Amino acid sequence: MEYGISVYINDDNSKNDNREYLKLSKENGIKKIFTSLNLPEINYKEKLEEIIDLIKYIKSLEMEITVDISPNVIKALGSTYDNLSEFRKLGFDCLRLDYGFTPDEIAIMTKNEYGIAIELNASTIKKEFIENLINKGADINDLRTCHNFYPKPYTGLSYSFFENQTKMIKEYGLRVAAFIPSKKGKRGPIFEGLPTIEDHRYKRPDIAAKYFVYSGLIDDIYFGDAYASDDEIKSVTSINKEVIELDIVINENLSDLERNIIFNTTHTNRPDASEYLIRSEESRICFKDTSEIQAHDCIERKKYSVTIDNNSFKRYSGELNICKLDMPKDNRVNVVGYIPYDEHILVDLIKPGTKFCFKEK
Repeated sequence: MEYGISVYINDDNSKNDNREYLKLSKENGIKKIFTSLNLPEINYKEKLEEIIDLIKYIKSLEMEITVDISPNVIKALGSTYDNLSEFRKLGFDCLRLDYGFTPDEIAIMTKNEYGIAIELNASTIKKEFIENLINKGADINDLRTCHNFYPKPYTGLSYSFFENQTKMIKEYGLRVAAFIPSKKGKRGPIFEGLPTIEDHRYKRPDIAAKYFVYSGLIDDIYFGDAYASDDEIKSVTSINKEVIELDIVINENLSDLERNIIFNTTHTNRPDASEYLIRSEESRICFKDTSEIQAHDCIERKKYSVTIDNNSFKRYSGELNICKLDMPKDNRVNVVGYIPYDEHILVDLIKPGTKFCFKEK
C-alpha cells in the first residue's frame, strides 16, 4: 500500500503552493503524485514551461508521477501512442488513459521502450476489454488501473459497484488505485470533494482511506483534492494496516476495568463468527478479575453498540462485543459506548479473525 497526493496546473494552484504542498507531502511519507493534463481551462503551450518546472521539482524529491491524458494531450505535446519519448523527456512514470484510446493503441503503449507504465480507468473498464488487451499482446506487467474521482455530488461509485468492479480487475493481477477527498483543501471549480466512492465525500479522509486499506482491494490511495492539510495527510499515512482502528463514543459510567478492556487491548474477532456479535477473544483472557464489573446501562443494544458483559454473566464477564444487529436489553450486558456513524463501514469489514482496537472520540 502506497499513498499519493494530487497537484494541478491551473490558475487556482500556484507554483509556490504546489511546491510547498509537495515538500510537506514528501516529509509525511507520500511517494506518489497524480496530476491531470485533461484540464479544459489550461492552454498547454502557455503552461508547458510551468509543467516542466513542476515535474523537475517532483523528480528532485524522488517521487513517482502519474499523469491523466487523452488523445488531445498526446497531440498537444507532439507525441504519438507508438512513440512516448516526449512523455519520457518530461519525466512521467505512468500515463493514465482517460478515454479515446483503442485496444490496439493501448497494447502498443504498454510495450514502450521507456518503461512508462500505462494506467486504465478502473471505474469504467470491462472484463471483455481487459481480455481484448491480453489478446492484442498487451504487456500486463506494465498495465495498472485507477478509479475515477467524482467532483459532482451524488455521482461517485456505490460500495457494491466499487467492490464488484475492483474484484473483477484484481482477478487479472492488476494494481488498482482510488481517491479520497480532503475536508480542508477542496479543489475547484465545484469544491465538494474528489472521492471515488460517493459515501466518502463528506467523511474524514482517514476514514475513507481506512475503508480502502481494510477492504484489501486497493493498492494505492491518492488524495484527489489539493490541498489536503498536514493533519489530514498524517492521519492517512499513519494508519495501522494490520489492525482496524475504530473511534468509540463511550458512556460516562464506565469503571477503570471496563476502560482498560476497551482501550488497552488489541481485540481479535473470534473465528467462529456470530451473525449477531463481533466477539473479542482477548477481553476475557487479558483481564482475569472481571467479577467486579457491576451492572449499568443495561439498555437496548442498537446495531454498532459496544458492550461488555457484567458479573451476572458468570464466566462471560468482561467479554467485549460489537453488535451487528439491533438486540434487546439484557441485564447481564452493559452498553459501554457506540461506534460513530461514519465508521460503520469499518465495523462491517471485521471478519472472523480480524484484529481491531478503539480510540476514544
